[in-house]
Amino acid sequence: MTKKFFPVVRSVWAGLVLFTFSVFMICGCSKKQKAADNTAQKVVRINYQTGTLCAAPVHIAMKKGLFEEELAKIGQKAEYVNVVEGGPTLAELIGSGKVDAGYGLYATQLQAIENGLPISYTSGIHTGCTKYYVRADSDIQSVKDLRGKKIGVPGLADSSVMNLKRKLLDVGIGVTADNNEVEFLAYSSSDLAIALNNGAVDVIGAHDPVATRGELAYGFRKILDTGTDEKFVHEYCCQQFVTHKLLKENPEGAAAVTRALQKASAFVEAEPVEAARIQIENNLVSGDLDFNSKLLDELDFIPSRSLGKKTFEAAAKQLQVAGILKAETDIEKFVETGYIELPGVPDGYIYDSEKGEYIEITEPRA
Repeated sequence: MTKKFFPVVRSVWAGLVLFTFSVFMICGCSKKQKAADNTAQKVVRINYQTGTLCAAPVHIAMKKGLFEEELAKIGQKAEYVNVVEGGPTLAELIGSGKVDAGYGLYATQLQAIENGLPISYTSGIHTGCTKYYVRADSDIQSVKDLRGKKIGVPGLADSSVMNLKRKLLDVGIGVTADNNEVEFLAYSSSDLAIALNNGAVDVIGAHDPVATRGELAYGFRKILDTGTDEKFVHEYCCQQFVTHKLLKENPEGAAAVTRALQKASAFVEAEPVEAARIQIENNLVSGDLDFNSKLLDELDFIPSRSLGKKTFEAAAKQLQVAGILKAETDIEKFVETGYIELPGVPDGYIYDSEKGEYIEITEPRA
């Protein structure tokens, strides 16, 4: 009986040891897995486009190593995702988790954000870049004359539509579903000037360099320029965004890419000729150096988080009136989640060309 008892005890004891070791290993692996999950986002994927002149800050941040520099400070890296015309849209790339951060026309994404696109904006990057033209022989003199007109645009959700609808509201022209007094027609960017010249539309809204090239080629007359119009001159058309996934898993990475793009924008503001040269030499934008640099110089590339948020809020409020955003949407909450302040990110930067240094802007921009 005794001989039988001790093997059983030894067997039970061995089982307990094995069980305890297994639990320890599972717990240890679980902790390691949690730690790995917390540091999994080591690469930040950033969108960029070619052929877009005002995407200069992204191009500069890529080619001057600003994204890599800011991310390297926290042990992370940058990868770049090219958004190609005719391929997956930026919203589709964000929705499928292939883009973590980037830059573009904020107003184009407002409806998508309301419908669940998981991004928030973090800084205004530049103003201007959208212009509206009529033919030289047109009887249209200003936005006040657009009632009943056909307007060609790059897309029906494009910021050129959103901006013009806001301006039309100001002058009493209906843009809502119940009272729509204009017609927007979508064309590819390359076909907009042809559509206007052939009389298919009465007006076009386009972004540079397409806008100015059409003006010079066909002698179009400009009736609205968001870079100079009193309503839009201090509003940011293009802004920096990050995904909610990046914010949750890697807020330091979100802050790093925002700082990098702010610095790149400040560089473009101070060095438009050099910025244009970098774009052309790297086949990011085609064109003439003198032409491109003059267009960049016309735009305000001083970045600002505070003024970017004011832009976002002003547009959201007015586009709700226009019926673009839903009547039941709580605009205050929409702005609160759609535009955020990241720790470690200043309001903006100024680039000192002589010293080659970036100077933080700490005070909100008026």
